[in-house]
Amino acid sequence: MMTFTSSADLLRLQQTHPAHPVITTLANGLFTNPLDNDPVTVALMEPYDNEHPLAELFDAEDVTLEGILEQGGMFLIALQTEYDYGLIIVAPDEDWLSGSLRRCIKENLYN
Repeated sequence: MMTFTSSADLLRLQQTHPAHPVITTLANGLFTNPLDNDPVTVALMEPYDNEHPLAELFDAEDVTLEGILEQGGMFLIALQTEYDYGLIIVAPDEDWLSGSLRRCIKENLYN
């Protein structure tokens, strides 16, 4: 999983990557606001990440699922910990996104 904690991290993501526009928009909104002191990480889910039990995060005691949106062929999964740490997982809506994680996304997708 590729993570982004600042606008400078965008340099690691190829501009031709399908998630680039979505992650750039998120980064520009999250990492450039000087009034926001809460740490936020944007994570790009990649095909090999589908094997990890990310769906378990939805049920963790110290994590709150803030919501899931679909934008530009990507699912934006917003999570918040009780320690005010934010995590936005960008998951491409691809065939490799399957199993319990896809079910959790679809069940919690904001329409």
